[in-house]
Amino acid sequence: MTPQGRPSLLPVTVLGGLAAGVRDCAADLARIEIPGLAVLAVRVNSGGRRVSWRLYERSGPVDGGSLTPSRPCSSRLLPSGLLPILLRVARTGRHRHLLLTLPPGMQADLVALGVLHGHARGQALADHVRIDTVAAAVDLSRLEDELGGGDRLLDHGLALGPDDRRSVAETSARHLEAADVVVTASVNDPDPAASARAVALMHHLAPRASMTHICHDPLTGALRIPDISALVGGNLFDADRVWDRHGPLPIPAQPRGAEFGVRTTHWSSRRPLHPQRLHDVLEQICNGVIRGRGHLWLANRPHSIHRWESAGEHLAIETAGTWLPEQDDSAWHSASPQRRTFASLLWDPYYGERRCELTLTGIDLGIPALHHLLNSCLLTDAELALGMERWQLSDDPFADALGADPPS
Repeated sequence: MTPQGRPSLLPVTVLGGLAAGVRDCAADLARIEIPGLAVLAVRVNSGGRRVSWRLYERSGPVDGGSLTPSRPCSSRLLPSGLLPILLRVARTGRHRHLLLTLPPGMQADLVALGVLHGHARGQALADHVRIDTVAAAVDLSRLEDELGGGDRLLDHGLALGPDDRRSVAETSARHLEAADVVVTASVNDPDPAASARAVALMHHLAPRASMTHICHDPLTGALRIPDISALVGGNLFDADRVWDRHGPLPIPAQPRGAEFGVRTTHWSSRRPLHPQRLHDVLEQICNGVIRGRGHLWLANRPHSIHRWESAGEHLAIETAGTWLPEQDDSAWHSASPQRRTFASLLWDPYYGERRCELTLTGIDLGIPALHHLLNSCLLTDAELALGMERWQLSDDPFADALGADPPS
């Protein structure tokens, strides 16, 4: 109970990630090693039409069941039928902490936001639970292959339904980028150099996350018990940071220095990109880039923000909203505080907040050549002098993918 006599909120850690074996091992260790912790394990069949759940305490399973959602599961939300179960677990008062473990295809940070904004039986879940931490389970022996490949979740039975077309690479990268804590293991024990690269990749994609490693004694085969307490009690979840990361203009993180061949670079420009020149070199830009995130300003689309997201062989350039107009109070008030701050700091009298920014990570990435290639796609001085009205008259190789640019 709180000092005011109200029931205290149940802290919840949300654990996702592609490494199901590492996830389950971490959950078993947590419920055995951490007093008062329970595990609510959610699983989805490959068709996304059947959801099962089990509640575990230190002694083992104590409850469970299954349900059939009316539609295939979302990567962003728990099925609504699970919210009353979560509410019931919170209201019993039996547990000091709950570890919610998710199927590989669900995004832990967005599920956490959905829980905070969810309702069950007419009650707001936020009145009964709080999100403590978002965590990711990672198999270091597979991480480099996951991030660098072109397979779909569907190819590995990890999709949440037949229409789930996400790639393994983008899903793996998003799990890492969302994590406050990363639980790792090396299931196949790669060579030391590969292990070092995998850890470096993790650090570059999740620079603020702490790491706890599960391993086996090479002589006895026994499990070495890691300090699993990092999963609970840290109060690390920051909803504003999640909204920013999934918003139209996420704030770029400061790149780390090179580690075991892994390099991250940040490229930016206040000039717009020439759409045809960019389109012609997309393959060259992506060559060697394992993960890329950011936003673009295309010269012939002066009103639209275009989000860049690449992972492995997957590249998506999508419209993510519009640039803030100089005088539109409603647009400014609807933007996040972080975006308003950056827009004010970087505002240009002519271009406003328009700018290009990309953060690119790869192994042995040729950064000078990459920056030169991107710079070659920017408008020249002569093209800039023509003005925005003339830029919009150019041919648009992205027309089919991006649709029309909205009017000012």
